[in-house]
Amino acid sequence: MDKEEMISNNQEGVDDSEETEAVELILFQVSECYVYLIPPRKSAASYRADEWNVNKWAWEGTLKVVSKGEECIIKLEDKKTGELYARAFLRNGEPHPVEPVIDSSRYFVLRIEENIDGRLRHAFIGLGFRERPEAYDFQAALHDHMKYLNKKKTAEEMEQHYQKASSVDYSLKDGETLVLQIKNVSSLASLCQLSLHCKNPMSVLIELNPCWCNRKVGMG
Repeated sequence: MDKEEMISNNQEGVDDSEETEAVELILFQVSECYVYLIPPRKSAASYRADEWNVNKWAWEGTLKVVSKGEECIIKLEDKKTGELYARAFLRNGEPHPVEPVIDSSRYFVLRIEENIDGRLRHAFIGLGFRERPEAYDFQAALHDHMKYLNKKKTAEEMEQHYQKASSVDYSLKDGETLVLQIKNVSSLASLCQLSLHCKNPMSVLIELNPCWCNRKVGMG
């Protein structure tokens, strides 16, 4: 499901100067996912799920991929209460918060964020799904959001280019003149004179420029 536009929530009866707030759109939701406490990465090598002991997870709950304006939020919530356990943010121009492992299509490393006493802190946790289609849909939702941002950016750039081009005044100002430079003036004058006295003006064109004629005839 592609996200083609942002929906705005207009609150009536409120001060006109109040800005409209973007509505949260759920792009993907699964009722069962697993969180793993993973060791720090020791080198530049990719993560592997077989190092986590995937049968012993630290938390189990619901995962949602929520779009709010240009921001995409990955939320981990309690199944029963809906209490937020952790969240990650997908923002344009920032590192992707999700990294697949190299030995399974159902497990990922998630970069979560938390604002503690006004300071933004982050940590890495393991994330797993029970079924492969769920993991695929999870990645597809993130991809669709990035595609929406790219389309939006392209549309804004085209609009700016159009506005800039349309503001240019190409009309001649007072006192300005337009000079046309015509090559082969003598051939053009001869062509005009011959055409006036010839019953078949096209034959004049053929005689003067047979290559031009060949090209014209060749065009079906």
